[in-house]
Amino acid sequence: MKAPARALLIPAALLAAGLISRALLTRAPARLAADFAQPLVVVTNWNAFGAALLGVLAVALLGAGAVYWSILRSPDDLSVAGVVAVAAAALAAAWCLPVIFSSDVYAYAAYGELARLGANPYAHAPLARGNAIFDSAIWQWGNPLPVCVYGPAFVALARAIVTLSAPLGALAALQGMRVLASAALPACAFFAYHAYPGDRAQRTGAAATIGLNPVAIWCAAEGHNDALALAVALGGFALARRGWLGAGAAAVALSATVKSPGAAGAVALAVTDARARAGAIAGLAIVAVLSWPLVSGVAEHLMPNGHYAPYASLQAVAGPIVALAVAGTLAANAIARLRRGSIDGWIWLALGGWALLPNPYPWYGLWLIAVAALAPQSRAGGVAIALSFTSLLRYAPDAISAPNPVAAIALGVGASSPFLALLIRPRHRG
Repeated sequence: MKAPARALLIPAALLAAGLISRALLTRAPARLAADFAQPLVVVTNWNAFGAALLGVLAVALLGAGAVYWSILRSPDDLSVAGVVAVAAAALAAAWCLPVIFSSDVYAYAAYGELARLGANPYAHAPLARGNAIFDSAIWQWGNPLPVCVYGPAFVALARAIVTLSAPLGALAALQGMRVLASAALPACAFFAYHAYPGDRAQRTGAAATIGLNPVAIWCAAEGHNDALALAVALGGFALARRGWLGAGAAAVALSATVKSPGAAGAVALAVTDARARAGAIAGLAIVAVLSWPLVSGVAEHLMPNGHYAPYASLQAVAGPIVALAVAGTLAANAIARLRRGSIDGWIWLALGGWALLPNPYPWYGLWLIAVAALAPQSRAGGVAIALSFTSLLRYAPDAISAPNPVAAIALGVGASSPFLALLIRPRHRG
């Protein structure tokens, strides 16, 4: 079966997950009635029933992942238009699931509503009751909400969506955020084709690495803003490849006004090409000025009140010191590889960053696979892609219940297990 036909199995797997999940919901415990009364149903502390629903999603994504990996091994007969079309179909199928596993979209809508009302989303202030968006966000997050950790451009977009959807109610605002994220992922695939180096097959492979990753598809369908920030960054890289190095570097930097990881892309572009440095510096300077309310809010409210509770990570197994040592080792190896001209050095560097995350949520994996798309068939690329799938384990503490110490270690071991492949010495052909 050729790659385009195989690719259709990805939306098919998600559609099957949606049908099975809907059948399971007919047996939902009565105690969950309050959760089902919310505009968008989020699986939170649902115990065995939550485990069953999460299991359905995980099996579907892993099955789709097997197809995805087979496509990455031979993307020659796949086109970027085909990747974009299949990604869109898979996103539509993902929307058929009747529940989601993250409450982030509720926070996004509340931050947009705060901005619409002239309040500061970066302040840790209690929300007024009686507002439909605020009331639904309070149910998910408590009152006050966590401090907004997103850039001013994203807050402005959230405000626009909330403003446009105001006559239609809270659900329309939530779904509007999901539509924005869902539209961004196919855009990522399109821009990747024009942003990555190599021949047509390599660039199509890069587009498929990002656009057809089943976990990335699901996270975009949930409404996470990582795809939006990455689309802006990849658009900047595409400009840079067309010769607009200054403008491209500035655009990559400005993706941090949506979410901060985009700034790392601007730094990387400036390091690799001196002609991009002025644009990168200018863009990062603009980000720094515009993001002062974000920096101030994080410093005043998040950092003093944050609690260290790692789950499904290397830190959950071995602690922060070991994680730091592993990250340092990976970074040193990355630098050595980059000095030798090996492009997979960037993937090793990204893996070092991943090792430092105390809570590697699945949607963070989109940034990891974007780097893996440089060399998806390399050992480091395979590890990065595998980590995007094992990150699904981070859903478990929230969807099921807080794990006991043994279960927490098991989650950390499972989520971090792909790192072990880096210890295997590759065999060289004579």
